[in-house]
Amino acid sequence: MKDPSILFWAVLILASIAWYGFLVFYVRIKAGYEILKMTRDLTANHAKAQDKK
Repeated sequence: MKDPSILFWAVLILASIAWYGFLVFYVRIKAGYEILKMTRDLTANHAKAQDKK
């Protein structure tokens, strides 16, 4: 491991894997929140429509 380019590429690869993992969990959390919010809104709209009938 005396070649600095090997260390550079190893750090770059590990950092990109960590970044990808972070994005996967971030998007998962945001999407889960949006799905819950959408479900609540649709349920509320459905209840309002049922009350109007």
